[in-house]
Amino acid sequence: MTVPDLKTIQSLAEVPDGALPITPGSIVMTPEGVLGIAKPPKPCKLTFMADGLPFNIAVRHEGDGSICQIWADVGHVPFTAQAPDRRRTLLSLLRGIDGLKHVKFIVQGGQKIILFSESTLDHHAAPEDLFHQTVLVLQEARPFLKLLGPYL
Repeated sequence: MTVPDLKTIQSLAEVPDGALPITPGSIVMTPEGVLGIAKPPKPCKLTFMADGLPFNIAVRHEGDGSICQIWADVGHVPFTAQAPDRRRTLLSLLRGIDGLKHVKFIVQGGQKIILFSESTLDHHAAPEDLFHQTVLVLQEARPFLKLLGPYL
């Protein structure tokens, strides 16, 4: 019989978030044959700047997979009394931006324009997955952001 090392004993002493009561999936056997606590990956939120816009990334884990969402507040549609031509052109452009693979432009209540992307992964998201998804979103959205910019 092998005696577990101090690190293993500490990991067994920690109670993972939401692990009470202990379920069959709460305890795992390591390749060395030592028991350990299975800690599910925690959801994460990140922010970054690109083209002068603050972007947000949120990842949540569901089962063995992950859902990655990326969004940015692009701006507001001007009121008709404020700038009727800009409003008409901006709404026309937004209606024309359709069928993009990774990105949607959504006009919310209060005429707020949101750039939104959601992807589902069949595994837990790794940093490379987030980087890849972010690059896809930026590459697809950048030309449209430049097109919409003068009318915001």
